[in-house]
Amino acid sequence: MDGKSHVIVGLFATGVTMYATHNDSMTVPLIVGAISSLAPDLDHHNGSLTKKISTPLQILFSLLFLAVSLFVLIKTGKFIFAGSWIYGVGLFVLFIICVSWLRHMKTILMLTGLLISFIGWFAFHDKWSIIAVGLFIAISSRLKHRGPTHSLYFLAIWSGICFLIQKDLLINGLWLAGTVGYFSHLLADQLFTKQRIKWL
Repeated sequence: MDGKSHVIVGLFATGVTMYATHNDSMTVPLIVGAISSLAPDLDHHNGSLTKKISTPLQILFSLLFLAVSLFVLIKTGKFIFAGSWIYGVGLFVLFIICVSWLRHMKTILMLTGLLISFIGWFAFHDKWSIIAVGLFIAISSRLKHRGPTHSLYFLAIWSGICFLIQKDLLINGLWLAGTVGYFSHLLADQLFTKQRIKWL
């Protein structure tokens, strides 16, 4: 299933759950439910949420890439002109390796997750939910598609993160919305795709 289908299923499941539990607040839980319905696919380089989360850092890396490219070219030229071929070639090869590594969407996603955790740790000391979300993103980015993120273990982890978010934001229904949204993704993949998921 694609991202749009998962969001539709997630919104429907979350909306029904919020209505059935007589939750006063609907807007924020529905947003959390929609995001949660995409969270399992953070293990995929082409996932909807992966692309949305990675885009800001990808733009930043592109700007840094231009600046560093200019610096490396000038520096390499100076090394070679001064007769230090080994340093010049070594710097250029190291630069190529770094660029090829950073071209992967999952690498950028991992760095984004670590950056979110870093910001959460230093800027919001008492907001453990930010740190937990960042670590979830970073870890998910390194896993194979339809692997651990599509299991009850990661559902439990995401449910715990949503509980922390509800506690930090003081908005009722976030924990339930996040749990239902995430579970809707797993159930939809199990029922409507050829490749079944491993629940445990």
